[in-house]
Amino acid sequence: MFLFYAVHYPHPEKEALLIQGMHEFGELIKKQPGCICVHTFRDPENGTLIALAIWESREAFQASWPILVQDAPSEEWEVKPREVHLLDSAL
Repeated sequence: MFLFYAVHYPHPEKEALLIQGMHEFGELIKKQPGCICVHTFRDPENGTLIALAIWESREAFQASWPILVQDAPSEEWEVKPREVHLLDSAL
């Protein structure tokens, strides 16, 4: 199993746009072979958004990502660059 997650730092006035963009992007991800689930989370205490996608394998993620990333939500809606984390299962 493989986990992709990103921490987003939205401009307060652009948060709704970013959430909508993340949901639309999530729908594209869900259609990819090997995608298990996709979720968007909001942390109201620190104003961040978390994108989470679980894949069957790193290979499934890597096969889809080059095409998907072209439709990722705009980074112009964020106050600083998003943090992206790629994690393999610890067996």
